Amino acid sequence: MTQLYLIRHGESCIVNDGIVNDYGLTETGVAQAIKLRDRLVRSGEIQADIWIASSFLRAKQTAEILAEGLDVTIVPDDEFQEMRPGQALGMTKESLDELLTLHNPKRNPFALIAPGAENWPQFVLRVGTALNRICLQYEGKTIAIVCHGGVIDCSFQYFFGLNTFEMPKVGFQTNHTSITHWSQHEDKTWSLIKYNDARHLEAY
Repeated sequence: MTQLYLIRHGESCIVNDGIVNDYGLTETGVAQAIKLRDRLVRSGEIQADIWIASSFLRAKQTAEILAEGLDVTIVPDDEFQEMRPGQALGMTKESLDELLTLHNPKRNPFALIAPGAENWPQFVLRVGTALNRICLQYEGKTIAIVCHGGVIDCSFQYFFGLNTFEMPKVGFQTNHTSITHWSQHEDKTWSLIKYNDARHLEAY
């Protein structure tokens, strides 16, 4: 059976001096990733044949911390990036908040917050295509992907066959460095084994 583990990155810094960008992990995010690394080293619960990470800095840094303890090689994959913001990167937080008010994806999932950005259906299509590719390429193996909350949201739409033209009607609150585990059966159907497992942070 194919086993797929999706791991959200640690807490990250998105706003620095009022400017929105991907500034990587905060000190808390680094500590969270270390706690997850220590858990995985201790438990051996994820014996992945392939480790993949989004190329966004916050996911890349999280994956690098895990790799230090697990002695694995991380394969970067742009297709597991969070929803791409285009020219919204580099804006002030105030300007971005105004754009999100004008182009709220819950009201209009086809809206773009800025030039070069993705809308929600484009995002779901990209992630779904990437999941399909990886699960076919590594069928019968164990796959671990360090990614983003939005990518994990998309996994629900992909595996459960939900409407890709609108945002989910339920709100997913995926914790930083949490583990989501999907398992494929012999009949090719998928089951959700666990979601949002971040017990390594309980004493944090």
